[in-house]
Amino acid sequence: MPLPLSYPGLKCVLENLEAVKRQELLYHLPSLRTINSLLPYTIEFVRIMPNSIKINKKLWVFGPMTASIFDSDSGKRTPKFHVNKFPDEAIEKFFNVYLKNGSNIQDLELYNVPKFLYETDRSDGLKLNISRIWMKASLHTKFDYFTRYINLDKLEYIYLSFTQSSEGEFRMLTKPVIINCKGLDLVISASRSLINYYTGLKNQTLVLYDDNFQVNELRMLIENWKTSDRPMGTIFCLYSDENRTNELFNSLKLQRTFPVEIQRDSTDFPGIGIKIDDNRDLVLYHGKHQIGGWYHPALKMEVIASGSQKIGVP
Repeated sequence: MPLPLSYPGLKCVLENLEAVKRQELLYHLPSLRTINSLLPYTIEFVRIMPNSIKINKKLWVFGPMTASIFDSDSGKRTPKFHVNKFPDEAIEKFFNVYLKNGSNIQDLELYNVPKFLYETDRSDGLKLNISRIWMKASLHTKFDYFTRYINLDKLEYIYLSFTQSSEGEFRMLTKPVIINCKGLDLVISASRSLINYYTGLKNQTLVLYDDNFQVNELRMLIENWKTSDRPMGTIFCLYSDENRTNELFNSLKLQRTFPVEIQRDSTDFPGIGIKIDDNRDLVLYHGKHQIGGWYHPALKMEVIASGSQKIGVP
């Protein structure tokens, strides 16, 4: 008989077991399948491509009536085996096994939305707890369907890159899930101004890579933040490969400002503060943005408590 669901030790083991190893355990112990079907998975990394899905270190590649598995640790790939399903059907079956309702995913790289998710609405029976999403804006149409399956209360961060710089892609910046996500990292290459999109974003932390960002756009963003209800701790970070952020900062020439001592980012330059209201000030300063082991010069803007004359280490 299957072990009862109330057995706490077994539940704890299954919920915290690495997803692939958990499936291997079920193969050898079929008596656990009932309790397994009731428990979601906890997965560190998922990558969804048009004809493949990667979970942690294992990549499943689906072809016509075939599949193969590549192991990143060993560098070995299994021979193709027969699955009696076309790729779309095999991916749907894969979802039903590994990405079941309530599954917890730390990082999701989204390059494609499986066909069955946008051709049918399963949002009543499928919600995924995803912490961070990495994707391209070219998914803009399909992403609308995929958001139905995301528990937005659990989503903390979105990385969004723009590849075609088309108006369709820019409309991604008007979607509520993008506007309100706690952390948003944008990589944009566009010859036109996008300031009207940027001012509508309400993220607690907004990181922007934009080589074409101009000083007049920065002034407009500052004015927008001064008249908004953004809470204390809201942060904007601008960086670029051309390291133009110091030039932008020095070109602002703002009035009615006050000096603020900056004790973070190891900067030797003072920041400038601007009063918002009785409770909040806005401070701008030279800073750094880390990507991997590299630090890019960055211009940073932050809403702080009114009257603060010093910004310390977080």
